[in-house]
Amino acid sequence: MTKEESIKEYYFRINKSIDYIKENLHEELSLEKLAILSNFSKFHFHRIFKSVTGTTVNEFIKNAKIERALFFLMNNPSKTISEIANDCGFLSISSFSRSFREVKQITPSEWRKLYQNSNIGITDSNIGKMQSEIENYLALKLNNLKKIEMSEIMKLDFEIKKLEAFNVIYIRSLNIHNHDSETFGEMFKQLFSWASPRNLVNFPETKALTVYRSNANLLGMLQADVCLSVPKKTVGEGIIGSTIISGGLYAIFHKEAPMSECFKTWNYIYEVWFEENGYQPDNRNFFLSHLNDPKLHPENFHIIDIYIPIKLL
Repeated sequence: MTKEESIKEYYFRINKSIDYIKENLHEELSLEKLAILSNFSKFHFHRIFKSVTGTTVNEFIKNAKIERALFFLMNNPSKTISEIANDCGFLSISSFSRSFREVKQITPSEWRKLYQNSNIGITDSNIGKMQSEIENYLALKLNNLKKIEMSEIMKLDFEIKKLEAFNVIYIRSLNIHNHDSETFGEMFKQLFSWASPRNLVNFPETKALTVYRSNANLLGMLQADVCLSVPKKTVGEGIIGSTIISGGLYAIFHKEAPMSECFKTWNYIYEVWFEENGYQPDNRNFFLSHLNDPKLHPENFHIIDIYIPIKLL
């Protein structure tokens, strides 16, 4: 699959979900249903949607509902606010008013009165504005006009590799900030303290990993495990768990940089690399393999391999 074919396939799939959203605003639009329609995993769908459209799934749905509501407010004066809320998929008048105010800074009733007494429709009747902006965004990307720093491209060092499943022990956090290096460090310290006396730490064979079990929310909080690879049949105890890292095809990206730049590379992978290389994220956990102690690096850099589970598009 060529780069252009790969990009077009991403757009085709995301547009299927966009079409469904616009045609079914009155229904409950679950992330799972939209992911299935696009043939992407639920875990990765929202990130792919944002990389293609420039907005989150929830923001897109909310704006589409508000656009539909504006049409009714302008063109159906006999339709009540309650009826409009229901027809646009809002669960109540209060949730409709709250969402409307977030976008327009006034309530639907106030907006209708202003519209009836002014020419506000000239600026707000452009129902297709959001779709037009998205189409422009896609066109720019498809024609390779999106601005990408060449330095980032030149630094991107990766390989495609099939891995066998392997065993790990772990300490898990269900609510940690993705940039909380201090807490991650303490978790690793606890894990090493348990594993070392049991002769389970044997570098370079032993791999130190951070496995991400969820995507970060708006506050940057997520679920993650710090792990050490161990022989089969190793069993943890207490807060030390044991599990298996799934085998399969992975794209492995090598980085030696500050952790902030490593996260930028992560964004680049999802926003550019996938679309241009004929792969999509697979429904397995992604993880980092830590190859050094940054405190011992002359520039305090992290040396890591980023493992992204993939499958052909």
